[in-house]
Amino acid sequence: MLFCPQKEGAALIQQSSYETMAFPEEEFPVIFHYDVLRKDTEFFMHWQDNPEFLYFTEGEGEVVSDTQRVRCKPGDIACVNPAHLHSVEPVTPECRYYCLIVEREYLERQGLPVGDIRLKLKVSDSMLREYFDQVVREMLEREPYYKTAAKARILGLVSCLCRHYAENGAVSTPAQNRRLSMVKTAIRYIQEHLSEGLDIEAISAAAGFSKYYFCRGFKEITGRTVMDYVNFARCSHARRLLITGRYNVTEAAQRSGFENLSYFTRTYKRYMGALPSREDTAANRQR
Repeated sequence: MLFCPQKEGAALIQQSSYETMAFPEEEFPVIFHYDVLRKDTEFFMHWQDNPEFLYFTEGEGEVVSDTQRVRCKPGDIACVNPAHLHSVEPVTPECRYYCLIVEREYLERQGLPVGDIRLKLKVSDSMLREYFDQVVREMLEREPYYKTAAKARILGLVSCLCRHYAENGAVSTPAQNRRLSMVKTAIRYIQEHLSEGLDIEAISAAAGFSKYYFCRGFKEITGRTVMDYVNFARCSHARRLLITGRYNVTEAAQRSGFENLSYFTRTYKRYMGALPSREDTAANRQR
């Protein structure tokens, strides 16, 4: 059984490039949300240090993880391994899925070596669907002790994946691995220096490659130019600041590396699909 929130309650989620996970509670190292992607969404690859599980409920989407690419339909589960560059793009006009991110260290303390094995990217298994349905039910209904129950279901889900869907052998060639590592280093550098003056020379130097090789490899892996990626990362960071309600448009722009407010407004609308003033107004309305 697939649990699907009402359409009007679902939100379009756009991810930042390198995701530093801030788990809300130390005793509950889980991030869980329902994502809606549409054809008019900007898609950028990103990565994090924790495993991510996507449970598709409506429409179809293409999941890219490092050099692998799979098409997922309702009932499929995509397993994104730690430190893999990944993205999701809708194949149909719209696709919806649950996203479950679990702290790698927590799983490893439970004896599940998710950092040392590689899980199959796409899985279609009735037992795994049942585990995921139970996780969804606990997270949505929030009955007493739901966090303890959800962790138990999550451990069952990941145990089953590790037992039956761990893959052997290399997926990427040494040359591909070198480029992937280069891009991950660059993305981390971009995210850590968003408020500074970023240029291709500095980013390629941080990645340890010549400007020409770096630009070509970055575009090959991400499908985007370096500065296109920088602009998206800056706008994504500005959006996170705006929706807190603690920063106005000018402050969010400056803290995200934009010196010219009119350029920030144009760039933000291009990548986020709305004017930054709209995010600011919405955040203040909710306070």
